[in-house]
Amino acid sequence: MINYEENWLITLLLHSQGSVAGRSVLFAGPAAAVALLLLIIEDYAPEFRESIGIDDVSESQTWTAVTVVVMALLAFRTRQALARFWEGTGLLHMMRGEWYDSVSCLLSFSRSARESKPEEVAKFRHTLVRLMSLCHGSALQEIKGSAASDIVTINVSGLDTGTLDLLRECKDKYHFNRVEVLLHLLQTLVTTGHDQGLLKIPSPILSRVYQTLSRGFVNLLNAKKITDTRFPFPYAQLIAMLLFLHMVLTPMMITVVIRTKFFAALITFVVIFGMFGVNFIASELENPFGSDQNDLPLAHFQNEMNNSLLMLLNPKTDHVATTAKKCVMQFEDLNEERFNKIHRTQSGMLKSVNRNNLTQDILVSPRDDDDLLPCSNSCSRDEALTATAAIAQDDVTSKGLAVPSSSVAVAAIPQAPPPPVPPATEPVAAVPMSAAPAVITSPTEAALPAMLLAATLAPESPAATPVATTEPI
Repeated sequence: MINYEENWLITLLLHSQGSVAGRSVLFAGPAAAVALLLLIIEDYAPEFRESIGIDDVSESQTWTAVTVVVMALLAFRTRQALARFWEGTGLLHMMRGEWYDSVSCLLSFSRSARESKPEEVAKFRHTLVRLMSLCHGSALQEIKGSAASDIVTINVSGLDTGTLDLLRECKDKYHFNRVEVLLHLLQTLVTTGHDQGLLKIPSPILSRVYQTLSRGFVNLLNAKKITDTRFPFPYAQLIAMLLFLHMVLTPMMITVVIRTKFFAALITFVVIFGMFGVNFIASELENPFGSDQNDLPLAHFQNEMNNSLLMLLNPKTDHVATTAKKCVMQFEDLNEERFNKIHRTQSGMLKSVNRNNLTQDILVSPRDDDDLLPCSNSCSRDEALTATAAIAQDDVTSKGLAVPSSSVAVAAIPQAPPPPVPPATEPVAAVPMSAAPAVITSPTEAALPAMLLAATLAPESPAATPVATTEPI
């Protein structure tokens, strides 16, 4: 399978590996050449088209009928091919999950016997991992075919000579299915381990291992069904016949509608290229287990299974997790810690919103932001504004931000009523940095824009203290 990125479409256009463009051009190119040739001949022999009956074909509904049938058949084939492709990869992942779960459970069940029978348990585990790696690799090789030489297993030579001879004889002499033989060897190994006391687990629980082994094999058979059952031949033959007929009729129709040589050849090329390209893509996706570049990476699946199995052989795999000495055991403390983390996260998000967005919104219309303020649904407006200003003040203090003297800044929210508005004849002091709110209804509202400006616009300065101003608003 090809890994690609769609950040830049030009990279997809220039990527030739796994593309069907080359094969599509082999059919679209001649069709475009025929369209160009018809227009050139018409320039020298205007009666040529009428003499051979091209105009009669163009005026009929033949091309439309062929196009509709071809598009319906291609849509049907593409839908079936994509469904087979996704079903194939899903079945392989389920097979791997079932078989890995079986091995993991068996290694966990054998943990109790490590102290009394360490050597027997080690042999049981290594034999189990090697047999499962070989079983998974044989399954992938079976559905891929004879070209599966890149499937790697875990140290098959580490198995005993009797087992290797049995596997070789079953395949070469009797032509048995190797996966079925390996599954039987796995079940025999599990049963023997239980009889020898290596698996100290009740039989009803151990039976779950046999069930997962069986479900993995059923997934393999469903995946093999895709390999053994091809797209029906009559459909494929009919699609091929109609595509060739469409390739002949399209230049005739295009040259009747479009008289420009370049555009007639271009449009003919695009139509035929698209039709054949979709058909080639569907034919590749119908069997996702082959050796084409667009097929599933079976070797990668095997490597992932080998890594998972080797992880189970790690000496630290049997480590039993427990709690630390400083672990909190009380439910109320755990619940309080969880809420504190949520509160800190939400506070950080709210501060970010205040620094980036809320300042400008409040400066424009302070009365329209009740839904953005803390506790706006459960307290008065002044309390909500006070809470928001307190968050901004905490942000200023925590980051050590200094408010320049040219900015409007407030160190604390005034509690006294606002000063009287000066008479109209007296000049009013200008507010630096930005225009004041259109309407100020409370001292808290008057201080809020300045506090938010101090949190967003002031430069960073170490150990700086906000400067209070006494300039009247």
